[in-house]
Formats: sequence, C-alpha cells, structure tokens
Amino acid sequence: MANISDIIEQFILDTMEDSGSIEISRNSLADYFNCAPSQINYVLDTRFTLDRGFSKESKRGGGGFIKINRMKEDDTTAMILESVGEELSYNRMMQILKRLGQEKIISKSEQNIIRAALCDEALSLPLLMRDKMRANAFKSVLIELMRGDK
Repeated sequence: MANISDIIEQFILDTMEDSGSIEISRNSLADYFNCAPSQINYVLDTRFTLDRGFSKESKRGGGGFIKINRMKEDDTTAMILESVGEELSYNRMMQILKRLGQEKIISKSEQNIIRAALCDEALSLPLLMRDKMRANAFKSVLIELMRGDK
C-alpha cells in the first residue's frame, strides 16, 4: 500500500499530465486528503524539486497557492547545472541522474559511467573536497553530454 506522500505526488502528477503545470492550494489539497498542510509542504519540497524537473512559484494569500511547472529538457538541464552549486553529495547526484534518465536526457549507460566515475570510492578525498570535486566534474560532464551528438 502506498503512503500518503506517494498518493499526493501521484495525484498532482496525474492532474498536471496534459498541461505540464498546475496551480493548487495547499490547504484545499490538505482538506482533500484529510492531512495536515505540512504533509503537502513535505511532498512539494521533496518530490517537486529542480533536480526532478519541476519549478515552483508560491503565491501568498488566499490560502497559499502554489504553481508547479514541469520543465522542458533545455530548461531542466540549465536548472540542474545552476542548482548543483559548489558541492554535490553522492545521494543528490543519484537523484539528478535518475531524473535525467527518466526524461531521456541521458542514457542508462551514461548514467552508469557518471555514477562509477563520481562515486565516493572513485573520489578518495576528504568529504568537503570530494563533494566540491564531484560538483565540478558533474557539471563539466553534463555540459559535454548536452553538446554531444544526441
């Protein structure tokens, strides 16, 4: 049985399927699912992120509306590059790779190569240096892949 977060996520995805965007009220959604508004915030903050190919716009007032947009491939790549920042943990890199694979921006083979080259074992450096090295290398590889003959 799916948990409430999975159910809320799927509901939002199904609702925005055709248009690629949705405007929702946190409070209305919480009422619909009979849960706390903080549960809706949790789903929005963890399931609808830049790394997963979504942008969000908050609209204050009137019960806290939020607009969620599914990004296009070019937008996704640019936003991911921008969001990586100066440091990138292995777990976050894996989330980004999963997203890029789901959107067919990179192949499974490319995902595997990046994962192998940038895993903690391959980057045998102290943590702070490792995450900085991973961020720089990841951005360089992603830029090169986007330039490639796809």
